[in-house]
Amino acid sequence: AIPATTNNDASAPQDDETNLKNEGSLHANAEGNKLYPVHPLALVAALPLLPTSIYINRGYTVWFHLVSVAYVLTRLPFLRKFLILQGTGITLGWYAAIYNDLHLHGRFCHILYMNMPTVMKEVMVDLDGGIKYSSDSMMMMALSHALDTILHPGLVYLFWRSHIASGGTLKSIFAWDVIVATYAFSRLWSIVHTFANDGVVGLWYCGYDVYHINDLDSWLPAYVAESIFYAGIVIYKVLERRRKCGRNGEEIHFLSSKR
Repeated sequence: AIPATTNNDASAPQDDETNLKNEGSLHANAEGNKLYPVHPLALVAALPLLPTSIYINRGYTVWFHLVSVAYVLTRLPFLRKFLILQGTGITLGWYAAIYNDLHLHGRFCHILYMNMPTVMKEVMVDLDGGIKYSSDSMMMMALSHALDTILHPGLVYLFWRSHIASGGTLKSIFAWDVIVATYAFSRLWSIVHTFANDGVVGLWYCGYDVYHINDLDSWLPAYVAESIFYAGIVIYKVLERRRKCGRNGEEIHFLSSKR
């Protein structure tokens, strides 16, 4: 969950000014060091050179980590806000899927253990897909939970702290360009994988090609959790807009009455 903030409306312009200063500082550094930060267009130009194994039939979290690498290379403030919103949606969807698997099938974090790197998975999962319970597997399960925490909510928290340290606010994350970009990126992931595996274009991928899972019923709660998250942000934005319009209308009416 993203910590609450007490900044008022006046803090939003300050965040933009801070970002501009940060960008200016980065470009100034780039004059002395041509290699870092990397220009965003350089990364875009390098995309066709990436092997498809990096992003095809890879979980949405892997795409989140790829964008994280892009942020580290470019240091773009927009990407940091993008990652906070994207990572929060991923975290909610991931844990909704884990809870669904536990609630319906009594399997606690089997999805997690089955999708760890092979060297870890072999210690925890047998050839039939069952979970092993031994001293070695328990230690590997603990490591799996640690990595899961670091690579899901942990990264989101680090990006959030960096955002706050640079003068950012929660409202600046809930900007329309960030909302649209992250949601479109999520749908792009589904389009790529439905087309790659089924030859059709679909906005919500559902299958066995990306994750090692026993059932498909965990996809729905993951998408529902993500949708509720974005719907909540949109509703907040609409209500905030109406509140501002109402306040401005009252001020105009007050000034008109005084005349």
